[in-house]
Amino acid sequence: MSLGARARCAGTQAVKESTLHPPYIAVSTWWMIAAIVTALFLVVCVPLMPSRKYKVRIACAPLLGLVFLAVAGAVRDHETQKLLSTYCTVMFAIPLGIVGRGKELKEAAEEAEKAIGGQVAPAPFKLTMQLSAALVGACMLWVWLNWG
Repeated sequence: MSLGARARCAGTQAVKESTLHPPYIAVSTWWMIAAIVTALFLVVCVPLMPSRKYKVRIACAPLLGLVFLAVAGAVRDHETQKLLSTYCTVMFAIPLGIVGRGKELKEAAEEAEKAIGGQVAPAPFKLTMQLSAALVGACMLWVWLNWG
């Protein structure tokens, strides 16, 4: 390998070393992030629900998520930091995935409420794609934060 090629490789390695590592986030900071993300989730998601029944269900989601992760963490002996990062990325992805799609979300929920025991049409394509992209992006963020 020539001297110039070695210098380019060393320069590239230095850039990779300084830019690709995730920041260290303390557990206390994760708790603050979790509180903010939970508030964001409730502010965005609850008003989009068409009925009181759905509003109550979506308002219980953060609590159920924390309970599920606490039990899973105790059973599998995961660190609190990883559990909170999981909670935060999921709770951030859902509002991000439905923001701006309130009309479609309300229509889909109302249709599902009317079709008890019957066939329900699939959710609107744009809503599905936005929610899917947000969840994939959140998963990628979580992987980067936890495994860098």
